Amino acid sequence: MFARTAQYYDLIYSFKDYGEEVAKIRAVILKEHPAAHSILDVACGTAEHAKLLSAEFAVDGIDLEPGFVEIARRKVPTASFSVADMRRFELSKKYDVVQCLFSSIGYLTHGEDVVRALGCFAKHLAKDGIIVVEPWFAPGEWRVGTPHMAPPVDRPDIKICRMNVTEQEGNLSSFRFHYLVATSSGVEYIQEDHELALYTVGEMLQFFELAGLSVSHDAEGISGRGLYVARRDRSRG
Repeated sequence: MFARTAQYYDLIYSFKDYGEEVAKIRAVILKEHPAAHSILDVACGTAEHAKLLSAEFAVDGIDLEPGFVEIARRKVPTASFSVADMRRFELSKKYDVVQCLFSSIGYLTHGEDVVRALGCFAKHLAKDGIIVVEPWFAPGEWRVGTPHMAPPVDRPDIKICRMNVTEQEGNLSSFRFHYLVATSSGVEYIQEDHELALYTVGEMLQFFELAGLSVSHDAEGISGRGLYVARRDRSRG
């Protein structure tokens, strides 16, 4: 999905305050599992969260996009990053925290795939471990027909403009990113299609339950999109 734009990702999202988000993630971890020392970052992207968290935790990551994993490995050489699908990965380690941030769970557009992914997260939890998931928007929060433009990248060596208009079909939100990338080699135009499911809070809570997890929901979260914190449901044995 990000195959042609992975190299520009950090430039485009330079407006995102990763430091503030990581401070909030750290606070959640210290509250829910103060003894935690290891984190698996699912859908780690270019490892900006992982890079900052690695100052205090042992952080590994997986992502479906090879370009992101390559960048992550260069950025955090002490960590282990792998190309893997969040619905079906098998690592040789267990972690105190398994996190999936920046709404990446929304790319699973079928509920059964969300349950499968959460079950996979749970299999990689160490004793007393927690799962932290930042969701995509709920149905009532999505506005169709809204034009968006990311803050332009305006450096001497590169200019990037990215725009899109929001769409929806059923419970699926969609948008086509239109990029213009100007370098000394010329101007490149790139299209990139994204589709994410609009799950209600009730649906998300049910997915966690079906995966054998007890869960709490914070409506605000680390960036206004909410946050789910879960652990194995001990009542199920």
